[in-house]
Amino acid sequence: MGLSRRDFIKGAAASAVGISSIGFLASCAAGTSTADTSSNGNDLSNSEPEKIESWDIPPEPITDFKKTLDTEVLIVGAGNGGLFAACSAAENGAKVTVIERNAMIGTGRGWIGAIGSNLQKEAGIELDKFEIIEEACKYASHRVDQKLIKLWADNSGDMINWLEGIVKDQGAYVMAETDSGENKGYYKTFPIQHNVQNEEKSIYVTEILKTYAESLGVEILLETPMVQLIRENNEGRVTGAAAKTGEEYIKINASKGVILATGGYSANLDMLKTLNPLAYNSCTATDSHAGSQGDGIKAATWIGAAKDDVPTVMIFDRGGCPPDATTGGDLKQGMMTHIGSQPFLKVNKKGERFVNESIPYDFMIHAATLEPEDTYCMIWDSDWREHTRQFRTIGCSRIQYSPSGSKLMLFDEEATEGFHQEVLMPRGIVVEDETLEGLADKLGIPADNLVATVNRYNELCEKGYDEDFGKESYRMLPLTKPPYRAATIGGQLLCTLDGLRINTNLQVLDKSHNPIDGLYAIGNDSGGFFSNNYPELLVGIAAGRTDTFGYLAGQIVASL
Repeated sequence: MGLSRRDFIKGAAASAVGISSIGFLASCAAGTSTADTSSNGNDLSNSEPEKIESWDIPPEPITDFKKTLDTEVLIVGAGNGGLFAACSAAENGAKVTVIERNAMIGTGRGWIGAIGSNLQKEAGIELDKFEIIEEACKYASHRVDQKLIKLWADNSGDMINWLEGIVKDQGAYVMAETDSGENKGYYKTFPIQHNVQNEEKSIYVTEILKTYAESLGVEILLETPMVQLIRENNEGRVTGAAAKTGEEYIKINASKGVILATGGYSANLDMLKTLNPLAYNSCTATDSHAGSQGDGIKAATWIGAAKDDVPTVMIFDRGGCPPDATTGGDLKQGMMTHIGSQPFLKVNKKGERFVNESIPYDFMIHAATLEPEDTYCMIWDSDWREHTRQFRTIGCSRIQYSPSGSKLMLFDEEATEGFHQEVLMPRGIVVEDETLEGLADKLGIPADNLVATVNRYNELCEKGYDEDFGKESYRMLPLTKPPYRAATIGGQLLCTLDGLRINTNLQVLDKSHNPIDGLYAIGNDSGGFFSNNYPELLVGIAAGRTDTFGYLAGQIVASL
């Protein structure tokens, strides 16, 4: 999945939409996953979010239906989690219907976090399950349901083993990552990620799952968004859902249950502004799918479901934007700037260093919210290739391929340079100058401050000890070789992570913590797993959670 310069230049004339989508299509969101999403692959760069007056006010129940369909398991969303659930349920003998709001299935996620797979065992990877569980809980200040994290840890290996058998029939195979970087920093890393690839490249698993699902008799209805869940008087069992096809409504009865897998609400700016103003005000770009409108979360809360009360999103430090960009809800002004996750020198709009640059993606964005204008500038020089090799970042921030043999890559060195020259520099997002003074002028920051900051930084690099902010010595590399480059950076929104409260049977809970019979949630429609931030150094945990819970939900509901 690495972009060669040739491939990049071929698409360099594409619109900002297509270019921005590059980042989303392979990002670890979703696992990242985000992880699952019901999306057509478009981002928000030229699409307006669905407008609603107030997302949490229940509409009047729909009663006029064009037709009624009967199924056993209804899955809402044909993205990562939805297709895992569909295949699993159908394998276990259920009649399965999947409805999807968009004209095509979701693109899936590349990095899939799992523990205890056969591939890991064969590679000699030994992981302490509870160490990883505790690390995930620490990121969230333990404001999570540890039982759910353990559910992922206990079952994700089996999910990968199951997936391995499916993709082999399609000429692909699963790759287990063995490299976890230098692991010399303050944050722990673990080789938990897996990806699907063939002999040529890394590939998305959703197309394989769609083919497999259809071979099992799964019915997939595209351009059929769910608009309401059906629960008489908001009491008792959820019996199905109302969906829209064209301008008419259909009723779908689900005798065993409904599984929500619509991808969260990151494309619904009304919900985002209401529920998470900090994220709304700190992002300058997005790779969120336009289909992630909160359909599952809205419909469930309308019939009495409980939702996480801590707003949580996946934000990466890759929201490159023009120097005069302002934060505050305009997610169209920036573009995915992949190099932003490299731990180069970063300064605020006064030209002053303000943080240890070697921290998780969203931590960088959080720190910047305390600085002028909520954005910052990243500085690098002509030795950037050598520097990034020594930085040795992991996951979707890699610029060099993993020694494990994984083909999964967003931008390698060649594609990075091509993207900068052909797209980001013409748009003024990446700027270049032979002098630091000239660079500062192009960034709109005080030149004397920037020069003093770079001099101080270089001095610390020569000492081999960052006595100002404590960045690891092996990542303290001086900026001495012009021309210099820089980018103004804000947050890049990928997906939301605060969802519906669920139990370990993946049943949606009401506000009294009781399960709502017939209703299940997975992926970014489900909650209790993340809080405040995304633990990005647990690479692929979002997609791993989504895929594992989809795999389990299919089994659970089919067995009823």
